[in-house]
This record gives sequence, C-alpha cells and structure tokens, in this order.
Amino acid sequence: MQKHLQIVFLLLLGVVTTMAFFTAEQHEIAKSLVDSCHAELGGDLPEDFATKMRMGDLTLDSGEAAKCIVQCMFAKVGFTDEDGVANRAVLITKLSKGNPVEKAEAFADVCEKNEGDNKCDKAFSLYQCYHKNKSIFD
Repeated sequence: MQKHLQIVFLLLLGVVTTMAFFTAEQHEIAKSLVDSCHAELGGDLPEDFATKMRMGDLTLDSGEAAKCIVQCMFAKVGFTDEDGVANRAVLITKLSKGNPVEKAEAFADVCEKNEGDNKCDKAFSLYQCYHKNKSIFD
C-alpha cells in the first residue's frame, strides 16, 4: 500500500507531465483516490478533474469542491494533515524517492508553509506551490 501511495502522490503532483509514462494500474490508483474523496465529500468537479490535476492545471482553484478533493487526497497520502497543513517529513521522504534528498528538502523549504483560509485552501496552495516550483527537480 505504501508504494501505491507514493505512486498516487507523484501522479497527483504531476512529476511527469506525459500521461503515457503511467501504467494503467497507476491511472486506476489515482482515479480511485479521486473517486473515494469525491464520494466522501460530494460537490461538482470540473470535467476530467483527475487528468487536469495530474497535468498541473492551476485553474482548478475555481471551485471549493476541487480544492477539498485535493485536501482529502493529500491527507490520505500523508502530504498534509487533516487540517491541510503540509507534513515536511512526508514531503521529503516521498519526493526523495527518485530525486536527490537535497532537492526534496529544497522543495519542502519553499512549499511547507502552505497558507489559506481553511484546510482546502491550504492543501491546494501546496499543490500550486509544487507546480510553480517543480523546476527544483530539474
């Protein structure tokens, strides 16, 4: 299960921007996590939400449901706690799989202080921060 969470995390943050890179199983894991959170929270999601999220679409902030789905998913994989606060140790651990730990730490330095008015905004700000600063991993 831990390996699946790492795969989901990388899919969620869109570390790789080409969809062909991911296996059918990895797509299904990410989709099942979106579906699970959507079932828990409800709300209207943009069309092709999971694909847009994997691709780093920053326009997903237009709806509270989308932000809360991100929060739910990040909490399930340990990226954030239930209040949307980033978990620095988990960020570093998961992002250092396949990346130098120094780069994972640099990312955590930039993005761990995710802010927002509520837990959904906080988690979504982490998502946005990643996509605005993913060049750290180049």
